[in-house]
Amino acid sequence: MIDLFHDAGHPEKVLCIPIDYAKLTHVGLCCDGTGRVLKNAFPIKNTPDGIDFTLSVVEKMCRKHHINKQHVFFGGEDCGTFSLNFAYNLREQGFPVIGVNAGDAKKLRENVQASTDGLDLLGIANMLINMRGGAAGGEIGALRALRSLTRHRRKQVQLQTAGKNRIHQIVDQLFPGFLDEKNSGIPPFSETSLYLMEDRFSAADIARRRDKALLRQFHAKGLQHAEKALAKLKAYAKQVLHHPPELTGLLQTALASEIRLHRCINDNIAQMHREIAQQLAQTPAAMLTTIRGIGITLASGVAAEIGPPEAQPSLRRLSSYAGIIPRTKQTGGPEKSPVIGSVSKRCNRILKDYVVQCGNHLGQHGPADLHEDHRRRGANGQHADFGMARRFLRMAMRLMRTGESYVPPEIRDNATVEELRAWYLDLWPKLLDKWVKAGAVHTAFHPENPLGQWRERIQDIYEIELPLPKKK
Repeated sequence: MIDLFHDAGHPEKVLCIPIDYAKLTHVGLCCDGTGRVLKNAFPIKNTPDGIDFTLSVVEKMCRKHHINKQHVFFGGEDCGTFSLNFAYNLREQGFPVIGVNAGDAKKLRENVQASTDGLDLLGIANMLINMRGGAAGGEIGALRALRSLTRHRRKQVQLQTAGKNRIHQIVDQLFPGFLDEKNSGIPPFSETSLYLMEDRFSAADIARRRDKALLRQFHAKGLQHAEKALAKLKAYAKQVLHHPPELTGLLQTALASEIRLHRCINDNIAQMHREIAQQLAQTPAAMLTTIRGIGITLASGVAAEIGPPEAQPSLRRLSSYAGIIPRTKQTGGPEKSPVIGSVSKRCNRILKDYVVQCGNHLGQHGPADLHEDHRRRGANGQHADFGMARRFLRMAMRLMRTGESYVPPEIRDNATVEELRAWYLDLWPKLLDKWVKAGAVHTAFHPENPLGQWRERIQDIYEIELPLPKKK
């Protein structure tokens, strides 16, 4: 927007059209870059005819006020998915479409007590002409698609967790303690566990079943040490409290339906994970998987929220956006020290969840230098996961911009060619395994994609072979 105002030469030569989005009929308003209203509020249908009508309004206003079409932009509050197609169609016509925060727009209304379409539009207009906003719905591209996939998968995981909680509640009545492997010997929610729970499941039923038939099924489901697990399960089944017999049928029916739903959601999550891996492989964010402890899920989640390298803000702004740096307040003159507060609750909670998980993974499973940094921060009384999350963001932004893999400082700065060669040979099997498990190894290391280009460079520079598995 800054470039648009600069090219126009004067705010009066800019046409701003704020829109209050709705499912059926939007409301728009025309004003110039100074905030002067050129056309009062008018309705816009959320249909192709509405797009045509809006374009005709733009033509008339530009002709009447001698405004170049290149200096016209639209904007509205970030809201539901019902606005995305409308914004996309305007963008297809070559107009910038800006999204603004609804809470901030409310503060800039002329009357904060009342709320009407006209007042809301003026608040949006003030946000737009003060250049406070970003692209509505995010820029269209690979990372936008990745964001849709990762957020959908996140919802599926939440459904899975809710289902597991319901299964626990039913099992606590039919066979208390069954989902604790220490008691039953059966890993919870494994194929063996699901097989037992989906048909005639209760402590009494399990105790009556024939050992030979159960053992055959345990082997078929791939349970390790099946004989030992069966003996432990049968012994435990005789020790638990029994539920009222009249509830058995009802509880078993409810449990069977929950198990079917659990299997369906599991399949959906697995499918989404494969799709996410395919999409991630085509973006610079694929380089994040070269960090030990960071897999497909965390890399794609972070990348989808922070956006493409060319559009990423500074590290400090991004850390604030993620809600992982404390608020500071300094007043009373320069001699007064700032007061450090807590982190802000107003942040991108999805990004915060992913980067804090990344910080924790680096401390638990990451390279030696990052593991030591996490331990040191914790020993000093700092929030180690938040501190490592900020460090991870800095690394992630750099890796996405340079297209290089993570290399520890002691190797990167002082290592010989032989030591670097040994580092990449040690990294390769772990990196390859991440992409093989996700079913996207050949997409990730295709010569046109970032990891594929990196692999070719490393092989040429260090004269080593980084083999790929054969295509099936």
